[in-house]
Amino acid sequence: MTLPAKNSLFTTLILLIGGTIAPPAVAVEVDIPVALNYRILEQALAEQVFTETGTTLEVFADDLRCNFLVLSDPRVGPGEDGEIRVLTAMHARTGTPLGGKCRLAKSWEGQVETLQTAQVDPDSSRIAFHVVESALVDPADGKDVLPRFMRRWVRDYVHPRFSAVSIDLRPAMSGIGELLAMVEPAGPAIRPAALALTRVVPSPDALVVMLALEVPESVPSAATIDEAPLTQEELAEWDRQWQAWDGFATWLIKTLAVTADPELTQALAETLLEARYDLRDALARDDRDRDPVRALFLQTWERLAPLVRDIQLDLPGSQALPFATFISAGDALTALDRLAPHMGFRLDREALRQMARTLVPGVTDYQMRYDTAIDPEVRELLGLDPQFEVDAENGALAATIAWLIRSAHAAQIRPELVKQLNNWVPRRKDVDRYLLTMEQLLDAISAAERDQGKVPARYLDLYDALLRATAWQESCWRQYVEREGAIETIRSSAGSVGLMQINMHVWRGVYDIDKLLGDVAYNARAGNEILVHYLVDYAIRKGEHEINDDPEDLARATYAVYNGGPRHLARYRNPDTSASLKKIDHAFWEKYRAIQKEGPLAVRRCLTGS
Repeated sequence: MTLPAKNSLFTTLILLIGGTIAPPAVAVEVDIPVALNYRILEQALAEQVFTETGTTLEVFADDLRCNFLVLSDPRVGPGEDGEIRVLTAMHARTGTPLGGKCRLAKSWEGQVETLQTAQVDPDSSRIAFHVVESALVDPADGKDVLPRFMRRWVRDYVHPRFSAVSIDLRPAMSGIGELLAMVEPAGPAIRPAALALTRVVPSPDALVVMLALEVPESVPSAATIDEAPLTQEELAEWDRQWQAWDGFATWLIKTLAVTADPELTQALAETLLEARYDLRDALARDDRDRDPVRALFLQTWERLAPLVRDIQLDLPGSQALPFATFISAGDALTALDRLAPHMGFRLDREALRQMARTLVPGVTDYQMRYDTAIDPEVRELLGLDPQFEVDAENGALAATIAWLIRSAHAAQIRPELVKQLNNWVPRRKDVDRYLLTMEQLLDAISAAERDQGKVPARYLDLYDALLRATAWQESCWRQYVEREGAIETIRSSAGSVGLMQINMHVWRGVYDIDKLLGDVAYNARAGNEILVHYLVDYAIRKGEHEINDDPEDLARATYAVYNGGPRHLARYRNPDTSASLKKIDHAFWEKYRAIQKEGPLAVRRCLTGS
């Protein structure tokens, strides 16, 4: 009996690897490691050997059960000198059958330790195991305590069973040809890749199976690129590609977070935000001659792969194998990009679906869809209140105000205030009145935030200045501009909108896009929520104020994350930060100081130029 490779261990790996070359004179091999958690081997033992109730195995018993040997609870790990160590609990009894009774019976408790080697059979695509040594030991001190005849029992009855265990990878390997046809190539031709199992190496954490992938050493010179403008259909396809990636990445990280502990969940949330900031930057470049997904995948996988491996370590064998499959697929893509970049690969919607199904076989396109509706699961993952209020029956404006201002401060804001600010593009003569009106809105938001109690009391003044300086830095306290006689919401090339420049791609599923565009109060509150999240859950929690013993560093760190994502937390104090980012941070710091000294009228020079 052999253990089939569940979920096609290498199916997705092959699906996602496309060679786009003419037949070369010389080929090179790329080694792709596939790490099989030792719990996967425990699962193989349980299914092929320890088939009785409770993962037990009665190895030997005479007719009276006067003499018997029972093994249970196998545990697999690394041995020494490239061997695998299998440790099983042992319960045995020895005696003399006489007159239908068991005379001089004695019970034995201990452990059976077997050392095994693993080999691959390239012809059968199978991993086989062979017992090379065994011992029966006392678990208290590890000393050999059992009589010689019991060692013979182990040699005669245990060794053959353990040596018969194998992991069969043939179903996955046989599907390679069919799956290659599904790959969308990055070039004009596909050369079938030669993939083979070559060796297996025990490591401290896993049994590492090495795949050798034959790839071309070089490619012909690229053809001249067609510089004609993209058609509408090509533009639409470009959008579909990045949207498919965003849907896949969001689904994946939400799925991984379901069973993760709080610390790992926080790391996954950061990874999702980073993936979306990467997407924002890619869209801002607007390089539509390039595949938008390949670079995004590689950037995200570098951060995500260690987290997936951490999750895998805590899973039982039956669940760990899909994770190993998924990890191997991602690692294969990164290995190919690093070692054979000329091959290229293209992740379209179908390939992403196949990769997702190595982890969750039943996942549907609907679950991975790109949707701009508010997703409570995404909000909760990011550490925000999952219940986000929507319009009430008495109108969008009333609902916005109810969400914006908690009951203790509801009387401090007039509905006409928000109505007045919406669609207001101030003329020069109205600037002072506009700034004081906008200050009322920001003050109401600040008062409501104080009621929530998330920002520690000693940082409330810092928070007040941070909110106002950020709105100044992002938009000069404006939600709208006038272009060709029409009033429009301020929008950046990267998709950031409104007063607080909330990026529609980064915060997809977190906020209502239409309200971000059309309601200054909603936009302000969303930006405030993001700022408070970054201030408390990033800057304060990670101790930015303690590094230089300066609380004001919290404002610098918070804005850096607001501007660039979680990995930018420390950029304001990093001497290697790029000149362009240093310029942004310096401009923010000047505005922050001006707000502290002059209040809202400091923003006047941004609107009037004086």
